Amino acid sequence: MNFIFLPLPVYLKITVHLGMAKNFRIFRIFYLKLLIPAVAFSLLMCFSLGFTANNFGLCFLLFLPAMHFLIYEIRFKNEYYFYAHFGWSRKFLWMVTALLSISVNLITKFL
Repeated sequence: MNFIFLPLPVYLKITVHLGMAKNFRIFRIFYLKLLIPAVAFSLLMCFSLGFTANNFGLCFLLFLPAMHFLIYEIRFKNEYYFYAHFGWSRKFLWMVTALLSISVNLITKFL
């Protein structure tokens, strides 16, 4: 039998890359449940207020944390255990949600 031995740095790079890909997929699952309704409600509210990028940013700043609260704190509160298994605490997920909503709001202010 022929075995191919990879040098240790190459093996570590492959392992880290696969771990990061899994974390990205899990992160995507978490935020798809939030982004779709947040963007939809932001667009609906934005059209009723008069569509501008600034209005969309303000509506997104309001609706993304609201969707996070409604979806993950009230409806699927036991899913935090799933994300904690991957090393993501509730506080970390809330901080990423807040940073994402603030960054979208700041980007739309400068458009």
